[in-house]
Amino acid sequence: MKAQTGFCYQFGLLCRRNFLNLLRLPQTSYVKLLTTCLTAVFAILLFFNTQPDKAGVQNVQGSLFFITMNISFNAIQNVILIFPDERPVFLREVNNNMYNTSPYFWAKVISELPFSIMTPVIFGCIVYYAIGYNPAFGTFMVFLCILVLIYNASSGYSLIISASFSDKQLAVTLTPVLIIPFMLFAGFFVSSSNIPIFLKEFEYLSIFKYGYESLMHNQFDEYEEGKNKYLASDKTQEDFDMYC
Repeated sequence: MKAQTGFCYQFGLLCRRNFLNLLRLPQTSYVKLLTTCLTAVFAILLFFNTQPDKAGVQNVQGSLFFITMNISFNAIQNVILIFPDERPVFLREVNNNMYNTSPYFWAKVISELPFSIMTPVIFGCIVYYAIGYNPAFGTFMVFLCILVLIYNASSGYSLIISASFSDKQLAVTLTPVLIIPFMLFAGFFVSSSNIPIFLKEFEYLSIFKYGYESLMHNQFDEYEEGKNKYLASDKTQEDFDMYC
């Protein structure tokens, strides 16, 4: 038996309830913000004022990979326990025909959307110019957009894991096993050309691969090696492959 009210009505009520829960527990938001800022400060201390020369290219690579991993695992950590924690309440309310599954899911996604945008944007704003990336404003804005996409893609992958296990301890235990192997296909540890053909499918499923490559393109597509500075010019794929 389905709930008697329509999708929009259920969706609106569930969104309102989720936002009220966030307002009633501001400590969780404060902890997320504090964690984001502290991690950004740590990245600055490690990669501060990286110069766009040959010696600095490796530091830029390392910093971009670190940022990709940090944004991804931050999203996974914030999302992984959403469904296991709320599963008993959800099952009871659905069985009582209070609402359907789809409005509950979309209301949960929308209520988390402000943090899914704010968290990577705050992190990116803190680290970008302090580390010494391409100073062009357009490149900076693309950098922030890529971080938001990485965060939300990782959140989506985490939601799949979260919804697959009823036991939150099991979900937390298996998350590293299901996610960390994809780090190997990001392009930082091993070149794409050296990945065996029977593992290529895993490379294309790796969130880290697309996020890291996007950040690398955003930085080095306007980098001229001979002059050791960023320019508003296109580079060939061969030039980019030197840094991947």
